[in-house]
Amino acid sequence: MDKNNTKIYTRHRIKLPKIKDSKNKRKIVKILIILVIAIIVARTVLLSVTPIIEERCKTTAKSIATKISNEQATIVMSNYTYEDLINIIKDENGNIKMIGTNIISVNEIISDIPIKIQEELEKSENNNFNIKLGSFFGSKLFSGMGPDINIKIQLDGSVETDLKSEFTSQGINQTLHRIYLDVVCKVSILTPFQVISEEIKNQVLLVEGIIAGEIPDSYYNLEGLESRDAIEIIN
Repeated sequence: MDKNNTKIYTRHRIKLPKIKDSKNKRKIVKILIILVIAIIVARTVLLSVTPIIEERCKTTAKSIATKISNEQATIVMSNYTYEDLINIIKDENGNIKMIGTNIISVNEIISDIPIKIQEELEKSENNNFNIKLGSFFGSKLFSGMGPDINIKIQLDGSVETDLKSEFTSQGINQTLHRIYLDVVCKVSILTPFQVISEEIKNQVLLVEGIIAGEIPDSYYNLEGLESRDAIEIIN
């Protein structure tokens, strides 16, 4: 073959446009930066508003527990009078010899009231309150501003009671005798953000009566009588 007639064919390379990743990389970096900033802001806002929510939750829970304690104690005590709980024994001359207690009635009271309180706490619904959106920014400048954010809470826990007896002089040979019930509600406050444990204390007046005559040195003391002691007393 004649070298002069030889045709040399060359393959042309097709140059494809290079995909520039620099723009995409910059977008990804921007998105990451925005996410990091959003997380920091959200964490800062949550830390600033958590004490506000916690305080409001405790206040709301205390109000609910106190109301329920008073209501249920009133319902139970509507079936009892002072004379149903206290026995005043006098001698032949009419002098007070001894002040005793109707243990059966006392047992019923310190057993029924805690049960009813706990049942009502578990059944309580619509326990919510509102916080202004501005409060989430942790600044007094924005506090109380913006729309309401509804926070719903749920109460769960146990109830303990303790009887207290008080004698107060009301004049010559007259004494006011009051019987109280100390109620302790150990509740867990369930919120969208956290679980708050709180011990709510309340004192409820059960009955009172005027005792005419000198109070003897020996009388049945109700101090420290708790619901868990009721069965032991009867036995």
